[in-house]
Amino acid sequence: MRQIRLITIGVLALCLSPIASAQQASTKLSEKVTQSAAIDPAMRKQVDEFVKQAITNLNDSDPMTVRMGREMVVAAMTKQQVNAAFRPAFAAVILPELKKVIATGSAFQATNALEVVKALQCPDSILLLSEQSALKNQSNPSVRLVAAGGLATLRTPIELTTGQADGVLKTIGASAAKESDWMVAAYDLQALQAFSISPQVPKASQGTARTLLLTTLNMMVLQIRKGTTNPEMIRAVNRSLVIYMRDQVPVATPADVSALMKSLEPTLKEIQNLASNPPNAEYSDAFKQAGKTADVVMKNFLGGSAGDKPASTKPASTKPASKK
Repeated sequence: MRQIRLITIGVLALCLSPIASAQQASTKLSEKVTQSAAIDPAMRKQVDEFVKQAITNLNDSDPMTVRMGREMVVAAMTKQQVNAAFRPAFAAVILPELKKVIATGSAFQATNALEVVKALQCPDSILLLSEQSALKNQSNPSVRLVAAGGLATLRTPIELTTGQADGVLKTIGASAAKESDWMVAAYDLQALQAFSISPQVPKASQGTARTLLLTTLNMMVLQIRKGTTNPEMIRAVNRSLVIYMRDQVPVATPADVSALMKSLEPTLKEIQNLASNPPNAEYSDAFKQAGKTADVVMKNFLGGSAGDKPASTKPASTKPASKK
């Protein structure tokens, strides 16, 4: 009799488990809601229930449930029609709860919560990403990497005011200046590049981003030479130069390219010096690769004709390697 009872309990658990999952998965925002310009009282109940379920899932100890919490929000923000005005209204409801998950949850829960933040695609979500990419705010490099990656690979157009853009840029620049993980730094630099040409960023802030990119690259190279930062940071410098040549030079005006290259020349020469005499034998190959990139840039933009383009600066992969 006891054996039959145990079998019955097991069968019931198997049968009820999919039902519970189906109930959780059925909690979603309708397109009628996401296409609205504001959250009126009639919609607030649905939004609150949706947010409550998503946060409950993100706080769960089961990885599959955590992923379910992430995907239900990401899908609502990316796989159906969303009114641009709805994003900040919805973010005002869910961001305070996501901040709690990031602050108190495990690294896995925090990174999944940040994936949700990335999907919100509004000024407040960008601000939170910039804050979480900073070492002073987030000690876990894996969490910082997700946040910085979100800033570097923004897809949905987001209109930012000069104040909003400059605030984010200031945080990114300060983050890169003190970063110890080269992969996070690489995304910080890529984010500065993205902001420098984004049509959603005010012209003045685009200029601020370019200036920060130049000063940050120079600062990193000088810190490497002085031995005051992780020598592997040379990988971030090299990746930034390659991505700039690949993605931004083709769309920039000749005047902008010329001005930037002249400002970058001292940094490029310093990179060449480091490649000739690597300060750390463990990363000698990385220094040599950065030197080759600097050589190509110098030849095509500072030593050759103004109209020349780099022969080949594209590496095998421009995506930072995943941590083991």
